[in-house]
Amino acid sequence: MPNLATGERHNLWSEHAAELAEVYTRAASSVRFSLVTRALLSELGERSHSVCDIGGGHGQQALLLARRGHKVTVVDADPAMLALAQRTIDTEDSSVRRSVTLVHADGQDPQLLASETFDAVLCHSVLMYEQNPAPMLRTVARLTGDGGLVSVLSVNPESAAMRPGLQGRWRDIVLILRGLDPCTDSYPTSNHSRERVTNLLRENGVSVQKWYGVGIFTDHLTEPVRAADPADVFEAEWQAGLRDPYRGVARCYHLLGRRERLTIGLTTP
Repeated sequence: MPNLATGERHNLWSEHAAELAEVYTRAASSVRFSLVTRALLSELGERSHSVCDIGGGHGQQALLLARRGHKVTVVDADPAMLALAQRTIDTEDSSVRRSVTLVHADGQDPQLLASETFDAVLCHSVLMYEQNPAPMLRTVARLTGDGGLVSVLSVNPESAAMRPGLQGRWRDIVLILRGLDPCTDSYPTSNHSRERVTNLLRENGVSVQKWYGVGIFTDHLTEPVRAADPADVFEAEWQAGLRDPYRGVARCYHLLGRRERLTIGLTTP
C-alpha cells in the first residue's frame, strides 16, 4: 500500500478500477445527476460556458451540460471509463458531440491542460477515492478562472449510518456508530468531511457559497424508484437538499463556490 508519509499516492479507484467502474455506472442514479445538474445550471445561467469535469468518468454529467449548450472537457485517468463515455457521446447529435472533449489524464497532474482555465470546474464523486484530497483540490482551483464556479460532490461521512439504517442492516449501524468499519459496502471509499473540503478550497482561493444535500430519501434503494409521478421524487429530494436538518443526513454533499483570486505558494496539509 502506498505510504502518504513518503509522498506516494493512495488512490482507491486505480487499485479497484475493474469492479468500481461497473459499480459506479450502476449506482450513480439519474436522481443524483438531475439534482446536481439543477444546482449547476442555477449558477451557470443561459450563456454558454467552458467546463472542466475532473474524473468525469462515463460522461453523463458532461452530456447533461453539453445538451444545454456548454463546452465540456472531461478528464479521467481510467481509459475504460473514457471509452464508455465515447460510445455514449457517439449516439448524440453533432452539436453535442462537438461540445464534449475527452482527455485521458490524471487529475492531479501539475501539467494538466497546461495554462488553460475554465469558467467552471467540476470534481464529482472523485475525492472519495483519494486518501488525501488536497492535491486534487489544488488542481480544481488552478484550472478555475477568476470568479469561476467550482463544484464538488462527495460522500458525507456524517451520514454513514443512514444507508444501512434505512436498509435494516442493524449490526452495521452499531459498528459505524462505534467508529468501526463494517466492511459491507460494495466498494471502498475514503470519505472527507464537508468542513475539511471547504477549508481546503478556501486555502486555494475558492470560497464555498452554497451547499446541498444529495440523496436523502432515495440513496438506500436498490431497486428503481417507484412513484405515481417521478417529478415528485426529484422535487422532494431537491427541496430537502436545500435545508436543515435534511441535507445533513444526505448520502452526499454538493459544494458550490467561486474562485476568488490566483493563489501562490499553496501547501499540502
